[in-house]
Amino acid sequence: MLLFTLLVATQLLATSPAAAPKINPGPATVLAAPALAGRVTNEVGVPLPGVFVAVQGTSQATSTNAAGDFLLTLTSVKSVLLFKCQGYRDQTMTVAANNPLTVKMQSLTKAAAPPSGPVPVAPAVEAEATSPTTVLKFSEVLPAFPGGESAYYAFVRQTAHFPGEALKQGLSGTVYVSFVVDQQGRIIDAEIAKGCGHGFDEEALRVIRLMPWWTPGLMGGKPVRVARTMLVPFVFRTRD
Repeated sequence: MLLFTLLVATQLLATSPAAAPKINPGPATVLAAPALAGRVTNEVGVPLPGVFVAVQGTSQATSTNAAGDFLLTLTSVKSVLLFKCQGYRDQTMTVAANNPLTVKMQSLTKAAAPPSGPVPVAPAVEAEATSPTTVLKFSEVLPAFPGGESAYYAFVRQTAHFPGEALKQGLSGTVYVSFVVDQQGRIIDAEIAKGCGHGFDEEALRVIRLMPWWTPGLMGGKPVRVARTMLVPFVFRTRD
């Protein structure tokens, strides 16, 4: 008897380094491995919040908190991590458990020379947020799905359908969908950040576009546009 399970995790709804809910890819038991702690910064050492961190080939994922820190449980002693952040180059790295990690993301534009004194992060963000058309990578208060994470998962379970082509072939896949939550909480500019074909991309994009309006992100108490990226994993499994 065939049974498929669609599960979804998100990196950016969380503002703490706690890992996203684990997704069991099948009936087999996965041996637990020690957690890996790390920090993600830009080229000049400024912590990057909201960076998506995932273990390649699995559904293990999390995001960095406001200090750029993350905590992730590995599925094996050595794993390959994927780092994604809007405006920065995707990065992969082979890591080992119990090995504190510092990752520097490379900007898609030429990095400025490191300043001689403290980096004025807060003033720069506040100035950038003054324009109503500016899209921020993060905000003081992140956008949130109405009802929180559990409500989001329930919405996806009720809305998404496993693609027929993938179901026939017994395939699994993970899709990354990026979008912007505007000042009213509307979902705009949704697009595939990283797809896997077989009908998964189209279905993930359809589900994201059907989401209800979110609670918008805030900067200095004012609504702002904030970019988000959602991880949409489709997991096919069989049981005897």
